[in-house]
Amino acid sequence: MPNEWSTVTRLLQQTFSIPVTYQSEAAPSSSPYVQEEAAGFSFYIPFENNGGMLQLGPAPETSLSKEKLIDIGSLAYYMLYQRELDAAALPKSSFELPMIQSAENRQNTNLHHHPYLEEKLFDCIRAGKPDLVKEQLQSFPDELSGTLAKQNAVRNRKNLAITAITLATRAAINGGLAPELAFTMSDVYIQQIEEKKDLSALVRLQTEALCTFAKKVGEIKAGTYSRKIAHCVHYIYQHLYEVLTLKQLADMLKMNPTYLSARFKQEVGMPIRTYIQHLRIEEAKLLLRLTDHSLLHICALLHYHDQSYFTKVFKKHTGLTPRKFREQA
Repeated sequence: MPNEWSTVTRLLQQTFSIPVTYQSEAAPSSSPYVQEEAAGFSFYIPFENNGGMLQLGPAPETSLSKEKLIDIGSLAYYMLYQRELDAAALPKSSFELPMIQSAENRQNTNLHHHPYLEEKLFDCIRAGKPDLVKEQLQSFPDELSGTLAKQNAVRNRKNLAITAITLATRAAINGGLAPELAFTMSDVYIQQIEEKKDLSALVRLQTEALCTFAKKVGEIKAGTYSRKIAHCVHYIYQHLYEVLTLKQLADMLKMNPTYLSARFKQEVGMPIRTYIQHLRIEEAKLLLRLTDHSLLHICALLHYHDQSYFTKVFKKHTGLTPRKFREQA
């Protein structure tokens, strides 16, 4: 039968000149452990009956060595549970764990991939080459991807995919993709990753995400715009939820509206009005997929004051009504 923690605390405080306190929050581990903190090392003993824990310390190593603290913690553990603690089996500190894991990996030739492979993959994204991205992913040794969740293969693959998408986002921005678009794509793909339940679906979605980043970068590089038109395109994207008119854009760029309209169509391949409509439909798809906003609210946000007209335009672009699109998303 465990002794009362209050009795053990009082005896420890009378015997040793270190703080001994009861922590009511649940312990992150079911076994005793040592943790290095700003004020020094602390020894934690989780309680087996109520989820709290006993904290010995923090104690600066200048006044009490880590080994001595473990000796005191082992004594406290015996006082609580009348059984000895195997100090050698204590979890290693967060600093020591990577060093130990690295040594074990080298012993078992279970190594991570060479950074060159990773850099080559993200170079393909920066260059806007989706075909080469797919080729690199197919040749990437899966067994060298690392382990980010030991007990759950699906969780491990999700973590790896999220890491890859995060790095791909930065690579795409470096390749010229607008940061807001890149981060939005990242958010959408990561949310989709979390919804997947099997490994093959996760692999396919990760491949799709990285190839799409490369494709978007490729589109930017293929359609290099003049400085004025590039500024116009960026302004439209950033102010999509505001009223946008040709005159307003021309005034902002200090250009003649007729000349801006002709130059925009020449460089972008579509009239300004059509381009704005295209971006707003893409934004509507995002809102339908990721929010609970009503169709009426989405119409108002994107300055479609006639819901039936919005539905007509949306179906023209997507082949589906907004309601059907949301059901299938």
